[in-house]
Amino acid sequence: MRLSLVTAAMLATLLGGPLTAADRASFAPVGDWAIERRPGPSDAPACRMTRTERDAQGEIRRLVIVSLDRGGLSLAVADRNWDFPAGERFAVPMLLNGKPAGTTLIWTGDGQILRTPLPETIVPDLLSARALALRFAEGDMAVAIPDLAAAVAALRLCATGAASQPTVAVEPPLPPKARMATYTVGLALQGVLRTCNVAATDAQREAVEARMAALRPEMAPFEAAMRAQVTKSRGFACPTADREAEFQEALRRFITLSPDEFANVIDRQAEAAPGPPVAKP
Repeated sequence: MRLSLVTAAMLATLLGGPLTAADRASFAPVGDWAIERRPGPSDAPACRMTRTERDAQGEIRRLVIVSLDRGGLSLAVADRNWDFPAGERFAVPMLLNGKPAGTTLIWTGDGQILRTPLPETIVPDLLSARALALRFAEGDMAVAIPDLAAAVAALRLCATGAASQPTVAVEPPLPPKARMATYTVGLALQGVLRTCNVAATDAQREAVEARMAALRPEMAPFEAAMRAQVTKSRGFACPTADREAEFQEALRRFITLSPDEFANVIDRQAEAAPGPPVAKP
């Protein structure tokens, strides 16, 4: 079965108005996500981002749309193999990195579409997840979400009414280096604690979340870039047995030291690390 030709238009109607050239404007692409803005009478335009999956013949097999309207995120998934009664509601668990994401979401069906508002409580875990799946009685269906955090950051920027290519870019001031270094390491620790089988008490996990929550407001404009750097350096990889002690020490320092103290430790370790061998001339 092909994805219905009207499904994309239906999704657009459900998540931010008719899909017409006059009613939408391209904002910016982020990876495979296309971000669009629907101008409106308010100061906060409705924005959405779409990722399209195609089969080997180039036919659309699935659409994923995240919309931002009145401050909240909504998720819609369209699949060519679905056929839901219009308006019927379904409890479909969402899995993040193979684990249930908090409360079971209630989705509304409409033919080949399922849509749901996203509770704010699961958004941080969703943005840091490497894998998303929907759990049906017949089995789990994986939904690809590459570059999701960076795309949502651009989506939020779209909703501020900012231009996608401003002629004069006013960059927010950089936070202190020590706090940025601490937050970057904290992103890696969060990822490991959420996805890996490592030893950590509930108190330690709560302390990491509390430290990150305290730093997040000033780091928000830079978080997508930080996450990309952590991913590039494989900072989210689960520690092997021979590096478990190193992880535990980093966890202890992150919790007990101030950002300045923690950054000083990182600097001292970098200075003490042996450099690459120098070839003789």
